[in-house]
Amino acid sequence: MTTVKTLYFAATFVILALSAAFLGYGVYLNSTSDSFIETMLASRAISLSGVRVSRRDLYPEMCLDYIDLRTRMEADAIARIDGRIEELYVTQGQEVKRDQPIGKIVNDDVPLSISRADADVAKAEAAYLQSKSTVDRNRRLAAEDAVSVSELEMSVSQMAASKAEFDAAKIARQQIEQQRGFQIVTAPLSGAVIVIYQQPGNFVSKGMPVVMIADFSKMYFTKLVNDKEIKNIAPIDGKYSLHTDLSNMTEKAFDNAGRSSFSEDTAFSVEISDVSPPFSENVPIRSVTCEIDNRLGVMEFGVYTDIIIRKDTPKRALAIPLSLVFDEDPKVYVCGADSRLAVRGLRLGTYDAEYVEVMDGLAEGDVVISSGTEGLEPGMRVDVNVEEDM
Repeated sequence: MTTVKTLYFAATFVILALSAAFLGYGVYLNSTSDSFIETMLASRAISLSGVRVSRRDLYPEMCLDYIDLRTRMEADAIARIDGRIEELYVTQGQEVKRDQPIGKIVNDDVPLSISRADADVAKAEAAYLQSKSTVDRNRRLAAEDAVSVSELEMSVSQMAASKAEFDAAKIARQQIEQQRGFQIVTAPLSGAVIVIYQQPGNFVSKGMPVVMIADFSKMYFTKLVNDKEIKNIAPIDGKYSLHTDLSNMTEKAFDNAGRSSFSEDTAFSVEISDVSPPFSENVPIRSVTCEIDNRLGVMEFGVYTDIIIRKDTPKRALAIPLSLVFDEDPKVYVCGADSRLAVRGLRLGTYDAEYVEVMDGLAEGDVVISSGTEGLEPGMRVDVNVEEDM
């Protein structure tokens, strides 16, 4: 009996010992595995893409949603005489030169008035010639004492009066002859015909407009611009260019023949003539006036959308791709010297369509993360594939 109990207790002890050993071994394996995993995770690097901060040429630009283009040089060709429009020599959009005939007005009274004036001139001339002949005769007779001095003086006075009447008749005839010239309507300046007010057959009075002509060689627009946009291309000096697509014109005045020379690469020279208020005043919006060189004759009156005013002279600056800046308070992820992520706050400057100037927060040669940053946290170990250019 005692032997059985001894065997029973011995077996129980062995089983308990084995269980404890297995349990301890399991705990050991578990702790060892967790430590191994933690070690592996700590040494594991996340693969990311990045771009190296470098100096490059920036072409600062100002983007405008639309502009309303106008010209300062425009004038009406007016009727200088009453009459009926017989013919127009121009069509809308046609280019004309200063003083070029653009239409004809017929006034039926002009030929009759000229005929009457011719008759008056001929009558006055005859009277003058007769009085002149009388003076010549009286002078000869006076030399022979055949006429008195008073008779000679009277004939001289009559000749002077008839000469004045003759001159007046000629001047009146010239004035009426001008009426004939006034029947031709001429262009007041060189430019394009943009409005035709009258049609053949219409009756016009003196002073009425017949067509409007505008010089499109230099155009302008005035636009309210966000302070940030205009300061991006400051200081306002040097040369600028305007870039747009002609299809972005929403209101056409006419079909300009010069449009055939336009392409998506066409740029127009721009001068910024006024910024108000000046930059010395801290305001959110400024009025900007730009003068555009349109000697190509491509652009016309109307509203253009999606406009870019770009500075032609580049600015050399430390820069990163504009697409890498996130948040209202600009920050970027960078790869530190220990291959761990860090966040840098930035102070930014001038920008163009692709790059933005970094004034503070980064140094030349720093690597900025360019791949997706979602889920990234400072301190993560990273393996960055640096792209040479973006």
